[in-house]
Amino acid sequence: MLLTRALVGLLGVPLAILVIYTGGIPLLVSLILLSLLGLHEFYRMTRAYRPNLLAGYLGAILILYGAYASQLEGVLRGVVYLFVLTFILHAVRGLRSDMVSEMAVTFFGSFYISVGFAFVLLLRSPAYGISLAIVVLLATWTSDTVAYAVGHFYGHRPITPVASPNKTLEGTAAGFIGTILIVLVAGKSLGWMEAWQSVVLGLTIAIAAPVGDLFESYLKRATHVKDAGTIIPGHGGILDRFDSLLFAAAAAFFVVTAMIGNG
Repeated sequence: MLLTRALVGLLGVPLAILVIYTGGIPLLVSLILLSLLGLHEFYRMTRAYRPNLLAGYLGAILILYGAYASQLEGVLRGVVYLFVLTFILHAVRGLRSDMVSEMAVTFFGSFYISVGFAFVLLLRSPAYGISLAIVVLLATWTSDTVAYAVGHFYGHRPITPVASPNKTLEGTAAGFIGTILIVLVAGKSLGWMEAWQSVVLGLTIAIAAPVGDLFESYLKRATHVKDAGTIIPGHGGILDRFDSLLFAAAAAFFVVTAMIGNG
């Protein structure tokens, strides 16, 4: 499993860097595809709540297009569209006692996944340049990979035995250190980022990435599934692979915005 994960990473990370470097429509289309696949996994896990797939998918596309066209304002506008679509497309089903829970799951899934991916687009904006999104991607990948490898070989103390017994304190600590180090090194490519800012960004990703991973683990345990999907060998589904990035990209965006004043 570890070898499979490593091979997928060696192929997937350069491809992801290439897409981010290219930017524009290829990046937008890639993130829309990932969002729809991830949302499909989420709605499959929560199908007992009868989410409205059309509302969720359309809302996700509008949120990501909003990020591409109008930055953060476009994301907020897309969230409003998602809210309206969720209500209208559930209302046409007719009034039922479980309508509130159905709308909540529809809205939450689309918001959680598409907004997380939208922040990758925001990090790739002209205000920050090409490199920032790549640095965040590398740092998140480092957090996941180092934590998994160290936890696999040396981990003994699980952080949350019930929700995620394979995530250990030793692995998390190693991922924490590795993330900060990779941002310190890769952050030099940004030019405008000073050493202390790299440390702050590294700390932010080191905290946000495992929290995103743990969040998805709770979702899976609550819905009684082992993996969100099987599309990525050695990793599971889209959510299993990108859960950390959904949180890390958002946290990195707000921290960088606060440090350098762009937004």
